[in-house]
Amino acid sequence: MAKESEIKFGSGLVGTMNGAGNRGPVIVSHGAGRGLDAPILVKTAEQLADLGFRVLRFNFSYMGVRPAPSAGRKKEQPELASAVEYMRQFGSPILVGKSFGARVGSFVAAERDDIRALVFYGLPICGMGKNPKPRDWSHLGKIKAPILFITGHNDKLCPLTQLVEEQKYITSDFASQVVPGDHSFKPKSEDAAIKLCVDWIDALPKG
Repeated sequence: MAKESEIKFGSGLVGTMNGAGNRGPVIVSHGAGRGLDAPILVKTAEQLADLGFRVLRFNFSYMGVRPAPSAGRKKEQPELASAVEYMRQFGSPILVGKSFGARVGSFVAAERDDIRALVFYGLPICGMGKNPKPRDWSHLGKIKAPILFITGHNDKLCPLTQLVEEQKYITSDFASQVVPGDHSFKPKSEDAAIKLCVDWIDALPKG
């Protein structure tokens, strides 16, 4: 297994780096409810590190301080951007995000030309609740990097019919994979989702 170390970057952010290979950097962002220790993120990082990538997982600063992210991603978006700036020393970063982390990554990538690729684990197309307020996903059209969507077939935050509509904004290359399960690929598809992510990144052209 690739080595793991603690990394400090940005304005007091702390993360975990897996691997020291030369295949380029990957940044893994967590969902709103659980941080960098979420099993799906740990396994993704370890498997990519074993393939020769340098993988950074970190907690947004609200974790352990507030129960939810800031309104409109005002704090988390620049925090992910600072992770990108740090990891650029190893090449053009790949962004892997789970739910909220995927959403933040989409906005960061829409404003940059140095993102190599993106993987969205359960992109939260809509919010929680019976009548969630629609979200504007038109910024997906500004992303220049290839994108992989991985979605549970019963994901209430990412209804497949609505996802297809939002994907019409996209002008870059993208792929969309569906596995059995809910927003977290439960009960039995987390490993299948990880394999889709890792295999797709492994097959990317050299950055």
